[in-house]
Parts: sequence; structure tokens; C-alpha cells
Amino acid sequence: MIKEAIGKAVLKRDLTEREMEEVMREITTGSATASQIASFITALRMKGETPEEITAAAKIIKERASGINIGDDTVCLDREEITVERETILSTTRKSTEGTNIFNISTATALVLAAGGLKLAKYVKKSVFPLCGCADVVEALGVHLDLTSTQLERCFKVLGICFLQEHLVQNGLKHIIDLRKKIGIRTIFNLLDPLINPTRAKVQVLGVYEPGLTETMALVLKNLGIKKGLVVYGEDTLDEMSITGKTKVTEFKDGGIRSYFIEPEDFGIKKGKLIEIQGGTKEQNAKIILDVLKGDRGAKRDIVILNAAAAFMIAGRAKDFNEGIELANQSIDSGKALHALERLIEFTNEERSFLRSAHEVEMG
Repeated sequence: MIKEAIGKAVLKRDLTEREMEEVMREITTGSATASQIASFITALRMKGETPEEITAAAKIIKERASGINIGDDTVCLDREEITVERETILSTTRKSTEGTNIFNISTATALVLAAGGLKLAKYVKKSVFPLCGCADVVEALGVHLDLTSTQLERCFKVLGICFLQEHLVQNGLKHIIDLRKKIGIRTIFNLLDPLINPTRAKVQVLGVYEPGLTETMALVLKNLGIKKGLVVYGEDTLDEMSITGKTKVTEFKDGGIRSYFIEPEDFGIKKGKLIEIQGGTKEQNAKIILDVLKGDRGAKRDIVILNAAAAFMIAGRAKDFNEGIELANQSIDSGKALHALERLIEFTNEERSFLRSAHEVEMG
């Protein structure tokens, strides 16, 4: 089927849902060759992926991916982390050494939300040095990630938050991960990654890398059974709510979809500059997150507050963005967000010691 699908995509003809499912089964089971996969996803990118194609592909990927049993009252903040992805950096470069190297906003946001009463299981990946992925900064903060699924389920049950490593989720999909790194351009897999959702979350906040994708991905999320969510595109920060300019938001709930634009000034937040939210190494980004959670003021805190406010609002904890901002500020100023991190560090270290002990017994 993949040969026929390549031909259709080259001619800019859309695939049916059934055709896309057949192709994705060939891709995920290893039936398709690397050159066929590369040709297909490149042609699909040039044609432009439809909501139906993305939905069909996501369903097959989700079938293959591993999950954890933590219920459906969860908020999903997963994203592709395009700010450490090659094409994004090249396309946004201002000088030879600059790109969209912002700090790990969604990681800090997750801790603020957990402290505010939301339940989150976040899917994290490592990046290629010197860039800093979510998994890199979480480990730099002192959180152990190399836990079993059972331990992660216990972590979520006790703390309301856990971080899931890529290898626990991408079951048998390593050949696709390796191919994506070699291609170096955005493809449908950049759209699929944050849709894997190893939990059964019914609320999602999703960041995308192009403004024209917000409505498309809102439709995809609805097709996948997400009950309500936000799909956002922010100026400069791209896949986050932005404080450096406008953010396009597509909101869906109660069966309807609507798009609108917001600016930081709409909520009394000072407009910032990109350089004010830039990060660096995993150690530098860990320090930034710690400083935000300890109450430091400035642009970095502001962008975390705005992103947390959006999640509080769509999850129903706040009636609007303004009330969400109040909740996010309370989460930090009360010390609860920092305490959430401290508890997570303590819990995962304890669980890691149990894992080591079991391994030592097995080896002994």
C-alpha cells in the first residue's frame, strides 16, 4: 500500500482514512523500507496533511505505543518540543549561533499545575547536546526517570504527576525515531508525537509550529476522543503561549471549535523579549525553573504563569484566563509548586533505590 500512497501524495491527492491506516501499519510493523517511509512522509509534508490523515495515523501509533493505567481525569501537556528540533532552529535563526533556544516552559508549567490540583502525566524526551529536552532538564532537577511503569503509576497516584520517558512509550518504534533524526525536517511524526498520550487524558493543551495548524489539530484531538482542549501557536515561542507577541488559540469544548488571538497585555502581563526567556544547558534551564518556582519575578515567570493559566482554564479549574493567572500565581507564591518538585524528587529517588536493590538481588 505504501507505494500507492507515495504516488497519491506526490500528485497532491489526499489519502482516505482506511488507506492511511494501512500505510501506518506497514510503517510501524517494519514492513515498509526506510526509503519508502522517508519518501512517503516527505511527499505528505509537501502535499499537506489533512485532519483525517493525521487522525488515522495517530490511531495506529497509539495502538503500538505503551500506556500506563492512571485513569482519564488527566490533563495532557505533551508536545513535540520543536524548539530543540533542527528545522525550527534553522528557520528561526537570527544569527549563526541563535535559534529558538528557550527554556523548558512546559516542564515548569506542569509543576505549577500539579501544585494547583491538576493531574498530569508528561511524556518526555532527551535531546542532542547541547540542546535541552524535557527529559534532560527533569533529570538535572534531580528527578529520576528510569522507573518501571508500575512505579510511575504509583508516583502519579501519590503525587498527581509523573514524567514518562520516550522508551516506555515508543514500543517497537525505534526505527521511526532513528529515521526522523536522519531526515531533519518536520513531518507528520512531529504532529503525531504529542498525540500518543500514554494516559487516557480527556483534556489537552497542544502547541503547534504553524498558525494554520491550530484548527487542523483541534479537529484531530476531537476525532481522537479528547473532550476539551486548546491548540496554541505563539509568536517567537511557537509551541507555547507567548509573552513576546500574539498567541493564536483554537479552543474546543462542548462540541464547538473557535479561534481567537490573545496578547500578554490583555491580562496585565508585560510584553517581553525573546532573549528574556532564552535558556541554555540542562543545568542552566534547571536553575531557571527552580528560580521561577522559588518566586523570582520577570519574563520567565510570566510565560509560565500564562501557560498554566490556559491549562487551568480549559480543565475547568478556572472560569477564564484571568482566574487561571490568579491560580498560577498562588501555586508559586504559596510554595506549593516548589514543594511539588521536592516531593517528586524524593519519591523518585526512593523508588529508584528499590529498583537498584531488586537488580542487585537478581544479579547476586
